[in-house]
Amino acid sequence: MSSILDHFLSLFQYENTNVSYKVKRMKDLLKLIDKGEIIELGKTIKNGSYYFGHGPVYIGKHLYYDDAKRRYKDLDIPEGSGFANVRLNMCDHTGTHIDALNHVSEKGKLFGGIDIKTMRADVDGYKDLDITTIPPIFTRGIFIDVSEIGLDREITGQDLERKLKVNVEKGDAAIIYTGFSKDGADEEPGIGIDAAKWIVSKGFGVVGSDAPRTEYVRKGMKTYLPVHRYLIAENGIPIIDNMNLENLVKALNGRQEFVLVILPLRLTGATASPLNPIAII
Repeated sequence: MSSILDHFLSLFQYENTNVSYKVKRMKDLLKLIDKGEIIELGKTIKNGSYYFGHGPVYIGKHLYYDDAKRRYKDLDIPEGSGFANVRLNMCDHTGTHIDALNHVSEKGKLFGGIDIKTMRADVDGYKDLDITTIPPIFTRGIFIDVSEIGLDREITGQDLERKLKVNVEKGDAAIIYTGFSKDGADEEPGIGIDAAKWIVSKGFGVVGSDAPRTEYVRKGMKTYLPVHRYLIAENGIPIIDNMNLENLVKALNGRQEFVLVILPLRLTGATASPLNPIAII
């Protein structure tokens, strides 16, 4: 396989100038912006929250305003003047997040054939294919509303094809609306492997959903997250889980295309990054 950077350059139709990424489709993407509206797509992360499978969130005070005068006694600091900050302790998959390509393995291998045995010795997380390898994403989002399906069954490729109103271009983002608002549950709506294969065949570069795991989960299922394994480990396509799509539904008002901006945090060794993606229309 060529470098992971080459993979993403090809996936999103970018050019690397060594100091920046050039979006080949920029002129066409800007034509999608006619209202000048920005819609936030990230969920709020709160102290004390618990995310199914990812654990608790701790947001605690680290420094208080009055600490400055106490810590820097040799400085002339007026009473009550100072700075405050907090310390964060949470999983990298907390809230709305994008999965890095080191998040999932398939039969002992990561995307590109990297052996997972080589990852065990890394004391600073999992540096191979970590979240820093995903560049900023500026692309066309295609909104697909399949909320009528709910938990009845998995979302199929035929379901997505039926709702598609535009021609997919390489690097587009499939943003799938299920209408599920919880941050996690034993049973969750989402796509199945048939839909995942449809996404790859269409040329999408990234897939996102308001569902906590994007893929269909029901009690008693014997399969283990096949969509993540197929999209990430086998095809190198990142997944955005747990998006807030309620305002986007209203803003689009039946429209399907928008500009999607995704800026992963540059966290060495991380297998994901919390996000507040934005849609621009």
